[in-house]
Amino acid sequence: MVNPKGKTSTITNSYNERCESALEQALLSVPFYKSWKQYDKGSAFSFAERMAALPILTKKDIRANVPNGFIADKYKCKEGFASGEIEIESTSGTSEERVSVVWYQNWWNCSEREAARLNPVLNHIFKSPHREAILTSPVCSGNLCHVGESSMNERTIGSLLFLNQTPDPTAWDDSSVRRMAKEIESFQPDILEADPAYLAIFSRSNLAAGHELYKPKCIVLTYEFPSRVHYRQIHRAFPGIPVVSSYGSTENGHVFMQCEAGTFHQNTATCYVDIQPLRKEFGNTGVGRILVSSLGNPWFVLLRYDIGDLVFSRDGVKCPCGCSEGLTIDGIEGRVRDITFDTKGHVVTLKRLDDALEPAVALLNYQVIQTGTQHYSLSYEAESETQRSTADILPDILHGLYGSDATIEISRDSALVPEQSGKFRLACRTWPLRTEELF
Repeated sequence: MVNPKGKTSTITNSYNERCESALEQALLSVPFYKSWKQYDKGSAFSFAERMAALPILTKKDIRANVPNGFIADKYKCKEGFASGEIEIESTSGTSEERVSVVWYQNWWNCSEREAARLNPVLNHIFKSPHREAILTSPVCSGNLCHVGESSMNERTIGSLLFLNQTPDPTAWDDSSVRRMAKEIESFQPDILEADPAYLAIFSRSNLAAGHELYKPKCIVLTYEFPSRVHYRQIHRAFPGIPVVSSYGSTENGHVFMQCEAGTFHQNTATCYVDIQPLRKEFGNTGVGRILVSSLGNPWFVLLRYDIGDLVFSRDGVKCPCGCSEGLTIDGIEGRVRDITFDTKGHVVTLKRLDDALEPAVALLNYQVIQTGTQHYSLSYEAESETQRSTADILPDILHGLYGSDATIEISRDSALVPEQSGKFRLACRTWPLRTEELF
């Protein structure tokens, strides 16, 4: 089967049938999509061609039509909320990106379990009851938000322990860091699930203080883009512990999981994904935005939803892990909103920027802001004893990435802080992006 990008992916008949059924049921019985029937090419065409002909679902669409617009006709919204089977949950992000979704816990649990099958370490852990400690911004924990002082028992929901109570991790003092370290040791989680930026700060704070850290069986990075600077700090604090990147969203569940070979595999059990490539004039057409359709969630049916993220995929490259169903991608490239451009107008994704900064091994955090077609500023944190060497190599790195004619300002900062959403932004522009012109 060929997806709209032209890349071949291995699709089993059962998966193909589930995808076609989900599309047809949505067009017939989900209020928002009934008007989309006019775009459907029909059964004479492949499923991928039918999907590619449909409009793209946006966050604006969701905000205007939640909850009733995305619930299948035979499922009654009032009864679902009254019974507690579903609830409304808000996503994190900036105000223009935040949406409210219909949260169906049973479907989310299924999505998480099926994604875990794609990584052997996680698959083994999920075969039996296990504990997870969560380290992220309190506002990224949905309705399980714990800002301020609350006891460990109040932050323990079944097999989950939510560690952080502070919206800004740069404000953690030694007592907060020590408290979380002790709670991890007491709880003894099998999995430490974390925002990579938060875990990086936690890791270096404990290393600096000489605190011993409990070693979980696996660390799962999620919530935001995992930078090389995060990985370096995490590996120092948790040597020998498998670190896995999981990609998903509150709206779509678990979409891609990193396998033992380092590539990402689509969770075909609960989603369908197609990729819209960048236009050739903007650079590497191996990069594209992902459009995600949910499978098996009647309470919140999404078709071709633009999450706002980019991936990179090489055509025809098989993963050595042996998994072949659905799409296999090389990596997550970051958010569309974090795109910058070189001086020739080519797209620079967050991952491309992050890869370019690899030689600056003393970096602890950074943020690039593009202020004009040829103007850039870089603020960074670095280990103090290597400040001079870091400052020396950064101009050459950025000129090599953005162009020799780029004007670049570089400054060292004592602490870069997250946005109001709780997420750190590693790159941005000072002007809005016309997304539809890129793809």
